Amino acid sequence: MDIVFSPVALLNIHPLTIVNGNTCYEIQTHDCPVRYVFTPETFIAMKHNDAIHIFNLKQDGVFPDEFKEYIDQIRPKLHTFFKNSGVDNGVTMQIRDEINHNNPHNFAIIRQKTTSRRCEKFIDLSNAKRIIHQLNAALQQTCPDFHLNIDYITSFPPDSIVSLYTDIFTNYYFQPQIILCLFTGNDCVSSITIKVTDTEMSIDSRTNERYEGRKFNTLLRAVAIIISKSLNESAERLTSSAANIISALLMIKRFNAVSTEGDLSKSAISPEKLDKVINDYFTHHGGMETYVELNEVNIANATAVFHETIQPKRMNCEPLKGGRRKKYTRKVIKKSKKHNKTHIKGSNKHKKY
Repeated sequence: MDIVFSPVALLNIHPLTIVNGNTCYEIQTHDCPVRYVFTPETFIAMKHNDAIHIFNLKQDGVFPDEFKEYIDQIRPKLHTFFKNSGVDNGVTMQIRDEINHNNPHNFAIIRQKTTSRRCEKFIDLSNAKRIIHQLNAALQQTCPDFHLNIDYITSFPPDSIVSLYTDIFTNYYFQPQIILCLFTGNDCVSSITIKVTDTEMSIDSRTNERYEGRKFNTLLRAVAIIISKSLNESAERLTSSAANIISALLMIKRFNAVSTEGDLSKSAISPEKLDKVINDYFTHHGGMETYVELNEVNIANATAVFHETIQPKRMNCEPLKGGRRKKYTRKVIKKSKKHNKTHIKGSNKHKKY
């Protein structure tokens, strides 16, 4: 397999944005119209038309002699890796980790697992963005320093700092996800990742630890329900998996959610017993998946929750008092141990939803 030092024009490689310190590149490939990669590196290697192509992402076509000498030294490893690049095994993983994490040239090999990656079409977000624009007008009357944003992660504002449910892994092909964010400045301090299928939507949430307890999660869940039909008119349910009782209570009490296993809802259980029943469920199951029927009643309820939440003295949108902004590592964005699919910090005792 030949190793070729190539111009970025070969695959029309170009940067799109920078999120959490890593640049997102769009790449044209033979199996999909485009692929996407987050990487902080200068040089990357990819397999294309049965050859290993190496690109300089920062200075197109520039390959210093010492870098070429390094490539000659690792040539056998590159051949082994790209010969089996669609397979995860001990050998390929060891080569990838050794090269990507222990070389002095800001160089990485891009993992390409094309056998299980289908080419997904992007959803038109224009209607959802129109609704978000209207909600922002209401939000900024009481919280002028905050604004809502929905987009694919590949189209986020440059140099965004985003608290995400899912790690941003570098040097991998990835499928862009729809992210609903609450921004202050260029910081997305609370986010919901939205997955859309033929008949339902699912959400996973993450709030920056410094901003927990401000009802940002409640706000974003309301917005996700409000815009649901603009993302998919056929969607019948919005599902959420809760790893703590507070998250389940939030969905059930505020958004009329129902558990997927058994009829646990505020209409089926009296208010004075609801907390105990859900607590008993968590004791035996360790989590709960809930869903909201996407009907007119529940969308109207979510709209009411949104406007109630943004009222003065209800949602805390004051600036942080001191402290430093979170720093991100160069290779990968690490998850907090505390976050989960319905991450809301606090005790359920005396909790107002």
